Amino acid sequence: MTYKDDLEKLRKEAGFDVNDPTSFARGKPDKPLSEDTSAKALSDGTSGAEKRSPTDAFTSEEKKLTIWQKISLPFIRNSFMSVLFFMLITVIWIVMSHTILASIREVPRSTLILFMIKDTLFMLILGTVMYRIFITQFANTYHLEEDYRKEFDRAEEWKAIQHSMMETMPETLVYTLDRDFRYTSFNNRHKYSMLRIWHEEIKIGDKLLDHITDDEIRGLIQHDLENALKGEYFSQVNQFGENDLTAVFWQNYYAPILDEKRNIIGVSCFATNITALKQSQNKNLFLSYHDPLTQLYNRIYCEGEFDRADAEEIVPYSIIVTDIQGMRQINDNYGIETGDNLLIKVGELLTKAVKDQGTIARWGSDEFIVMLPGVDAATAEALVNICKCDFPGVTVNGVPLRAHFGFATRTDMSKSLPDILRSAERQSLQDRP
Repeated sequence: MTYKDDLEKLRKEAGFDVNDPTSFARGKPDKPLSEDTSAKALSDGTSGAEKRSPTDAFTSEEKKLTIWQKISLPFIRNSFMSVLFFMLITVIWIVMSHTILASIREVPRSTLILFMIKDTLFMLILGTVMYRIFITQFANTYHLEEDYRKEFDRAEEWKAIQHSMMETMPETLVYTLDRDFRYTSFNNRHKYSMLRIWHEEIKIGDKLLDHITDDEIRGLIQHDLENALKGEYFSQVNQFGENDLTAVFWQNYYAPILDEKRNIIGVSCFATNITALKQSQNKNLFLSYHDPLTQLYNRIYCEGEFDRADAEEIVPYSIIVTDIQGMRQINDNYGIETGDNLLIKVGELLTKAVKDQGTIARWGSDEFIVMLPGVDAATAEALVNICKCDFPGVTVNGVPLRAHFGFATRTDMSKSLPDILRSAERQSLQDRP
């Protein structure tokens, strides 16, 4: 077996590949993930070097050696000393064996010396060959151990980098899973979130879905994870809670984990709480189409509805216009707050009168309109009469409410809705005393 083969074998036994920065978190392929010491070190923030070292295996084996093995171990590890030791033992054996044989059977001294020289030469040649073999193998072993230490240190460095990256995003939940949806790594934020939400303490090797007790949420997460295992890179916004004011929003980013051969070996997920951002977006969207004072729709929304109704050719279509009389004088004499309360009261009265038959909006400073798609002129006139009955006698901060009404109805597509609105405004002006 060559040095490269030995190194590759050692890499596989170590369970990681330095070219794959995610492999160190997976542990040995034939070892349960729950027992993976490198992954445990990542989860609890403990350095892997504190739990094991590259020489632990040699040390544990040395503890099992006999006294003779312990004495000979330095010779075995040093190739030159090993050869010298072998040659010394061989020389002693040659001298002793030949001396004993010569004492048993008379052998001429010259013959004995000749045989000793012959055997010694053979021993020297054999020792030289063995030294060459030993020096090569032990050099390979030395470099193999050195490369293993370098690979180990590099994996520890990658692990520290990943741990640092995962923990430097305090507002983001980060975790990685294998193909069976078992944890291979996670940051503390995700660990604490699982404990807070599902009252479960997770650890490396646990199945994520086993800790989620809500069937609907578990199904959504499983669907997203399965899509990621198919090779999809995507993001997903999940809303938890029906009420937009109290709902929680999470932005999840899913990506498959690939090995050096581009095989999918797991899934990584980054989840960020975007509730504040979503609420801000919803607020901005609301203000884009609503009047902040009365909470009714605004002019921008109405113009969009007019375009949609014209495109769909909705007939009949009625519009009611309501003007407040003397709004400027009320603001000057009673204050802007009284004028604002008066506007809010008008919106409440119109909502009560129209109910679900139309949409109410604040068109201008003191002008309101009611959009009535599919409502004919008779029904629109009846609604105007209801408003005329409800408005008289209403006061706000001692100021009586006086309003004028007008309406118009489109019976065919010869006129646009802005034309119908102008007709209703003209009728409203005629309604003034």
